[in-house]
Amino acid sequence: MSDANTKPVQPQKSVRFHQLVRALAKRDGGIPTPERHPTDRLRLVAKNQLVIQLDQTLPKLQRGSKLLLSGIDVRYAKRKIKRSDVRVSVRRVSHCNPRLVLLEGDEIHLLTDAELTYSPGTDTPPPTVVSSSANDIGYSPGTDTPPPTVVSSSGSGTGSTVPIVPASFDAQLRRILAGSAGWRDYPIVAVMDTGIDFAYPGTATLPIQHNGGHPMCDTVEADYIGWDFVHDQNNPYDDNHNKHGSRIAAIISQTMNHKVRILPLKVINSQGVGTLFDIFCGFEYLLSNRLPEKPRVINASWGFYSTEVNSLLTDYVNRLNDKGMWLINAAGNRGDLSGNAPVDLNSDNRYPACYSSTLFNVLTVTTVRGHASTGYTVVENFSSAYVNTGVGSGLDDGFNEPLATGNLPSIIGSSYATPFASAHAASHYQPPADVTTRDNLLSSVQQHIVQLEPKIDHGSLVPVE
Repeated sequence: MSDANTKPVQPQKSVRFHQLVRALAKRDGGIPTPERHPTDRLRLVAKNQLVIQLDQTLPKLQRGSKLLLSGIDVRYAKRKIKRSDVRVSVRRVSHCNPRLVLLEGDEIHLLTDAELTYSPGTDTPPPTVVSSSANDIGYSPGTDTPPPTVVSSSGSGTGSTVPIVPASFDAQLRRILAGSAGWRDYPIVAVMDTGIDFAYPGTATLPIQHNGGHPMCDTVEADYIGWDFVHDQNNPYDDNHNKHGSRIAAIISQTMNHKVRILPLKVINSQGVGTLFDIFCGFEYLLSNRLPEKPRVINASWGFYSTEVNSLLTDYVNRLNDKGMWLINAAGNRGDLSGNAPVDLNSDNRYPACYSSTLFNVLTVTTVRGHASTGYTVVENFSSAYVNTGVGSGLDDGFNEPLATGNLPSIIGSSYATPFASAHAASHYQPPADVTTRDNLLSSVQQHIVQLEPKIDHGSLVPVE
């Protein structure tokens, strides 16, 4: 498409996480082709993919179904230049809400104001597209700290060691079912991340929410302990090389003295890359009336950089609030955009983190190094408007390894600060209602550090290390 009087926004120099995702995509065929959005310098999206929300279910819609789509090309939005009758196919449909659909087609990631113009198998007009979005890609590199490969046989970090060996999923299901009655009064925390690996001492005995073993929504497989939305299966196994989700689950459980039920939802792939559609499918699962019990808190150690608010994501966060669920979100890490510098979210927005100023079930978390005698430094992303609290790390900017004990390297990043705040939110739960409710929640666990006020709202700090 061309227009002599209209020029697309020219691309700018790539930000760091864009470059890293491109490199990962070349090695991992499971990552959709990443492309910088032409009108948003921060935004990375999946090329040729579009997420749509319909006003009604389209009969017989399934993977591979062929549709026709029209929409405004964002490169020429001011001129309202429309692409008509674009051939698209259905890539995925949400199990818990068949009105949420992921489409594939030539350059459809560039379309806004999408409309279906043809749908097969029906003589009636096609459903209305209520909202649409490119399928954003999120990645926050952080600092790689490989998980332990051996553990002390004594459990104290001394003496001989034994290797970490894979855990049996069936054995874990039996353990969880046997223990579930004793955990029934514990609050549920959903960990939307890379899944969970039970092979480690820090995860082998975690209290996990048992969902009854019945098919969830329109799935065929039974839902026992959560779901893998990346591979669409009922074992939310953590195949991430850093065991990111496993570490987060272990931190939450240990901080709450194991008086919690973890609900693992795999929405991030083995490389630490997540897409908006998988996140939305996880949200639909949590909002479904068929979920036996709702979590009080969602730990969301991920985010999407964008200069504009995403209406679909906004709607989901509002719906979570209506169901009384806190969304505890990581602020992101130094080096996300360039070099090794933390990002000022006042200037470079990341979501859901930047919803915290208007949606009061969102609590945004960063990492703070130091203590009263040496002073305090915010070491990951910051914002006086959007970051609600810092979590105190060690002087190496990290937190103790939660998967095993012993002389092990620290784990670093706002991802690992976030579960401490999630644990506090679950332990001191009150339904999110307004900014006062959130302030009350923070005041129950925080310190007020005046020195932090330029980079954290109210200078809030949760001491940990």
